[in-house]
Amino acid sequence: MRREDDAMREETLEGICAPIAEDLGRVDEFLRREVASRDPFIGELLAHVGRFRGKRIRPALVLLAGRALGRLGAAHVEVGGIVELIHTATLVHDDVLDDAGLRRRSATIHARWGERAAILLGDFLYSRAFALATRVDGAARILSDATHTICEGELLQVSRAHRPDLPEAEYLDIIAKKTGALYAVACRLGAQLAGADGVAEGLARFGERIGIAFQIVDDCLDIAGDEREVGKSLGTDLKKGKVTLPVIRFLARLGDADRRRVEGLLRRPLAGEEERTLAREIIASGTVEDARSEAKAFVEEALAVLAQIGDPALRTPLERLARFIARRRF
Repeated sequence: MRREDDAMREETLEGICAPIAEDLGRVDEFLRREVASRDPFIGELLAHVGRFRGKRIRPALVLLAGRALGRLGAAHVEVGGIVELIHTATLVHDDVLDDAGLRRRSATIHARWGERAAILLGDFLYSRAFALATRVDGAARILSDATHTICEGELLQVSRAHRPDLPEAEYLDIIAKKTGALYAVACRLGAQLAGADGVAEGLARFGERIGIAFQIVDDCLDIAGDEREVGKSLGTDLKKGKVTLPVIRFLARLGDADRRRVEGLLRRPLAGEEERTLAREIIASGTVEDARSEAKAFVEEALAVLAQIGDPALRTPLERLARFIARRRF
């Protein structure tokens, strides 16, 4: 049993995605071909933002969902590219909101070219994504609805900044919208494009659950991750007043005096040393690992849904990907 656990911990994303490696290569080629500009400046921005495509989990979900249902076609590659394009646009805008300087070990767009260029490039990517989506029957409306939900989640998060009294249920609703929605639509379209409309809703539920888990882990890494390993700016959540699951559970464990002290810190932007000191307190409290356990619980919910769908042998990569999301360290 221990040997199996060790193998699971060592399993790489590349290994999980090996059955669709060629198709992911086609997704990359699709993006290079369809997202381009003759203008040197725009071309430079696009080449730089191409470095942000790292894990490619969302296009992998489109492809693995189609494969799990026995039918993977050219439209899966196109939708995988479109989903990745929407995701990349959100990253460019998120880095502006978070004032993050590093993404995939490269300078963010706004750090190198300024906020105006970053905002407009994000808009450029969104608009191209929706133009491409019109080529795939039924995809444009589903993707536009999902993007609307993502934006709603981001707006809710902004409106709840510096709110240490944020309820856990509201936090989960926000991340279901801002992160879970794109995972859900990737799985839904993967099923629909495979002609499996009857199980699309179930796969969407699976995707939403693992998207929530992904975001919880991301929020844990922002507090306790290694910036060199993660490859992006960390500590931005506390600095910007984002109240995430480790913070909510940390506050719940404090006595009255300490709670008032920490709530006072969270109601305003934090300086560098303040953020680092508070992060150490949260880590020492054990709530980062507690939140990671919650992410694993969401993955188990997702796997329970997936167990009712498709061929067990064909859905194995989806199961492996879900478990990878819960344990990832980058």
